[in-house]
Amino acid sequence: MSAAYASRFEAVFLCNHPKGPKMSFAAASRYMGKSVSFIKKCVKRYEDVKNVDDLPERGKRCSTSEKDDKAILRIFEKNPGCSLRKAKLLLAKKGVEVSLNTIRCRLRDADYGWRCTKLKPFFSEKHVEKRVLWARANIDRDFSNIIFTDESSFWAWGTRRHAWSPRAVAIVQRTVKHPVKVLVWGCFCKQGFGALYLFTDDLNAQKMIQIYQRCLLKSARRWFGSDNSLWVLQEDNDPKHRSRACTEWKRENGIRTLDWPSQSPDANPIENVWAAMKVKLREKRVYNVKQLTRHIRQIWRSLPEIMAENLAESMPKRCQAIIDNDGDWTTY
Repeated sequence: MSAAYASRFEAVFLCNHPKGPKMSFAAASRYMGKSVSFIKKCVKRYEDVKNVDDLPERGKRCSTSEKDDKAILRIFEKNPGCSLRKAKLLLAKKGVEVSLNTIRCRLRDADYGWRCTKLKPFFSEKHVEKRVLWARANIDRDFSNIIFTDESSFWAWGTRRHAWSPRAVAIVQRTVKHPVKVLVWGCFCKQGFGALYLFTDDLNAQKMIQIYQRCLLKSARRWFGSDNSLWVLQEDNDPKHRSRACTEWKRENGIRTLDWPSQSPDANPIENVWAAMKVKLREKRVYNVKQLTRHIRQIWRSLPEIMAENLAESMPKRCQAIIDNDGDWTTY
């Protein structure tokens, strides 16, 4: 029972309840320390509806009209990154004088919130056109013989950007200025995950050929045997992959490559593998390169084969998503 409800019920009991003392309004006012009008209002409500329950409050009257509310939302629909102060100035030019708190309330009423944005690559018209053409050409393709490859960077001292905590408590996460970093090349196909290559120096064409020889061919032979014509290599359009040395090496070894659209990390399923590995790595405290490489290898070996199968089978859906979005980015 709330304090306000108890006060209303006490006023009714003192003045009007059959088992009460039958006080006058003035006597009940003096006894409770409340105004006479409060006592009268409580008694009248009880006589009308036979209870003193909390009634829905009207609240503060809205200071903006429906037209003003649409003008506020229109600003943030056109420019989601607009600040409240800038929005206030833009509204003032239109003759709408509102406070920052009013703008904030109107946005909250429309279910707007200040949220983290997703970073996606910039697409030119040429990129969009090539992505759609590629998706339509490969949507019916059999991806079971495709070896997906990519490189990624892993840092020690990874931290989560979000954490649960009471509102009054600030969560502090310790970081270091220049954490150790390891570069990783990996591959997988529908049959499972292949060899992993870790290095800390720069990647060039010669090192890329070394990775092909030590890791790519080793994994391909395990899945498809010694005949390189039975599988197709997928890699992005990094200049090292398209260099003259790497292109000549792949031609000499009879390795076919899958045509790949530029600026399309969402179409490469191995990006999901890197994301899952980085989430697991954040749970471990790493202090040097040796520990970092050991944890990366452990996480890679723990990846289930069903994950590789599901990612390979998701390729037709990725192609369809690109087509449905007219070449724009997808949720993958």
